[in-house]
Amino acid sequence: MTRDLKGTDMPGRAPALRRIWLLGPPGAGKTTLGRRLAERLGHPHHELDAHFWHQGWTRADSDAFHAVVTGLAAGERWIIDGQYDDAHPVLAARADTVIWLDVPLGVVLRRVTRRTLRRLLTRTALWNDNRETLGSALGLLVWTVRSHRAVAAVNRPLLVRLAARDVRTLRAASVEAALTGLLGAPPPDRLTEKSPPAPDAADSLPPPGRRP
Repeated sequence: MTRDLKGTDMPGRAPALRRIWLLGPPGAGKTTLGRRLAERLGHPHHELDAHFWHQGWTRADSDAFHAVVTGLAAGERWIIDGQYDDAHPVLAARADTVIWLDVPLGVVLRRVTRRTLRRLLTRTALWNDNRETLGSALGLLVWTVRSHRAVAAVNRPLLVRLAARDVRTLRAASVEAALTGLLGAPPPDRLTEKSPPAPDAADSLPPPGRRP
């Protein structure tokens, strides 16, 4: 059953926590959550964006991207973050734990706006030395708004199907809620630590026409 941390809590079986797939819209905190889970569990963490966006904001060939995702998913322990449709069949078949960061549109839009402006001003290098331009930044902001509802429409039935197969599923409104729901309360010496800042990442579904 799906454990919904935004509402009714319906516990499923105890998570195996070997292969964890992180879903959510742009700005939800998938990469931040992935890094923190990797710290706690010692699993390798993979951002699908790094494999999808080649230099010059060129998209990976569909077959090549599928092959990369298949190779990552073949591992016995991993944390993979990404909302790419092409990756869903592979990751759904291999994951034992799936977390959907279902964060409100207003929150993710503020986050994406802040980090995009920061990237523009600092010329931060992203995956494969890509850097934001005004055009790519505006495209990402538009995509953040347009994709938010679509992500929810995909993830809601997906989690129901996975839960029916005894995959551990969590739907959480924040990184902290997801960590608590999955791992319990943090150790006492970490209760006062701040979460690391969200990475400079344009995660989630690939925006159509995104180019520098």
